[in-house]
Amino acid sequence: MLKNFYADAYFNNITDISPDYLKSKGIKGIILDIDNTLIGHNVPMPDEKILTHLRYLESEGLKLCVVSNNKYERVKSFSEKIGVTYFVHDALKPRARGYNLASQEMGLSMESIAAVGDQIFTDVWGARRAGCFAILTKPLHKGGEGFLIAIKRILEKPFIDKERT
Repeated sequence: MLKNFYADAYFNNITDISPDYLKSKGIKGIILDIDNTLIGHNVPMPDEKILTHLRYLESEGLKLCVVSNNKYERVKSFSEKIGVTYFVHDALKPRARGYNLASQEMGLSMESIAAVGDQIFTDVWGARRAGCFAILTKPLHKGGEGFLIAIKRILEKPFIDKERT
């Protein structure tokens, strides 16, 4: 059970994840979290470096799907702004539901999908439960996340420190 809280891979930022690395793992599609993975809190758009990297991943044949616990309008609008066709809203992460819907949208098996996110108890746990390759990134921005996320960050620390040492 505890293995579900450890990511398969750790990166500082999504821009550090190369298509060659993903392809070497058999990955054909990427599930993307929004908040603190692609953008900081209260930031409307990713910076140009992240947008360019998303286009690069797509140009290398990888499918992208935004999966978020946010509501329909927020996820749809964000996905359109960044040019990602596939998206799942109200995903209920860490449940497997959103990951399963993303798999269907992209037409890919779970084993060929990597899920990228900044939180262990939603993104990593959800990916592992669904059977995806789980990638944890550092949060783009700490602070201002709210009390519950701040508590989760404290509880996540032992899982991150043990894996990265």
